Amino acid sequence: MNTKLLDFAGKELGEKELPKVFVVEKVNESLIWEVIKAENASMRQGTHKTKEKGEIRGGGAKPFRQKGTGRARQGSNRSPLMRGGGTVFGPRPRDYSEKIPVSKKKAGIRHIIAKKALEGKIVVIESWKPEKINAKTAFEGFDKVVKASSFNEEYFKGKKVKANTNDNRRKITVLVEGDVVERKKSVRNIPWINLININRMAALPLFYNHGIIITSEAFDKLESAVRAK
Repeated sequence: MNTKLLDFAGKELGEKELPKVFVVEKVNESLIWEVIKAENASMRQGTHKTKEKGEIRGGGAKPFRQKGTGRARQGSNRSPLMRGGGTVFGPRPRDYSEKIPVSKKKAGIRHIIAKKALEGKIVVIESWKPEKINAKTAFEGFDKVVKASSFNEEYFKGKKVKANTNDNRRKITVLVEGDVVERKKSVRNIPWINLININRMAALPLFYNHGIIITSEAFDKLESAVRAK
């Protein structure tokens, strides 16, 4: 399975062959769902809480006499039946995180990349090594790469995108190798670009995008990054 190789000006240089580890007979959708579900669950704070009857202030005196009022008897204004009373079976602080084996997570990432490759939503760029922080250059470069990519038609479908603006642009994920300050700061104010280090890949940003752009350095380490040890 091959993918386009472009330079940062959008010029086509040839093709790159995806490693065999990403060639699958059938994409395992249930595995992808399981990995994404675990990542979503792990991001939940779980700090929600309501007060139960014993945590409500007051309630020492009987709110009204037992008989003669025509109302149902009550012994405390902390009762869940009373206005301002405690909550029955309300949410309590809890840990929502789901433990998932590293091998399963890497397998899920392999199937996500395989799915994107089958859909023609992966391109490789020869090099992107900015000498200084420059958002304008990064914006123009990635705009040209997207327009020259195999997912260009679907990316702009139904969208009126104006030049030099972030409006109406769909998300793309950029995989790079290493933490280079110039690269990170050049795209931090470009909301449609999600920059990810190849050594810290996650299922969510790889799955929820309209295309993946991989630098050649990251592409060379792609197989080792997802292979189960």
